[in-house]
Amino acid sequence: MKNKWFWWGLVFLWCGLIYYFTESPAFTGENTAKVIDHIARYLGLETIHREDDSFFSWNFIVRKFAHLSVFGTLAFLVWKAMSPHRFAYIGAWSFATVYAATDEWHQSFQPGRSALVSDVMIDSVGAALALLFVRIYLRLKRS
Repeated sequence: MKNKWFWWGLVFLWCGLIYYFTESPAFTGENTAKVIDHIARYLGLETIHREDDSFFSWNFIVRKFAHLSVFGTLAFLVWKAMSPHRFAYIGAWSFATVYAATDEWHQSFQPGRSALVSDVMIDSVGAALALLFVRIYLRLKRS
């Protein structure tokens, strides 16, 4: 039972970090674009539309990968807290997806931010991918 409290504690800590990133003006698309553009220039990485948030910009790629990985991590933590419960996978995916939707809703109230349904879909895919990797890993481990 102690182990469950530990994992649920990590879940709520991770949710708090997501909330902080949504709340903080330092993580708006405009602010991250400046930092990412500076790093890309330093590394000599060029894109077609470096300064905006188009599909081929590093800002777009990094921010969407962050969505995938952050909500994938959340799903993993929830799965770990719920396992070996029968519905741990679906519960973890559902928790991450619902939290992604509420996070986007919260983001809609923040200056310089916008809520996007596509971000919720990316978050949901990130959660599903993380859980798929866990499932594959566990099956390979048993073999």
